[in-house]
Amino acid sequence: MSGWVVGWAIGAIVVVLVVALLVLMIRGAARAAGKAEEIVSALGDARANTAGLWELDTTNQTASRIVAAATAAREHLESKA
Repeated sequence: MSGWVVGWAIGAIVVVLVVALLVLMIRGAARAAGKAEEIVSALGDARANTAGLWELDTTNQTASRIVAAATAAREHLESKA
């Protein structure tokens, strides 16, 4: 074999290997993008499912006011009795 043939063969092998690696990288990136979309969707669901927790402080403040008012009313009624 002449040097030209060996050079062309090695070049062809290198090109095939580079193409194969690029195909594998593109497939991996596509899979990663799909999983990222699933994760973003799951995070959106989690946000929707926990939205009520942001109102917990308001609920606690309202419950405290109700308890304070009920306590004051009971003390007032007890003082009248």
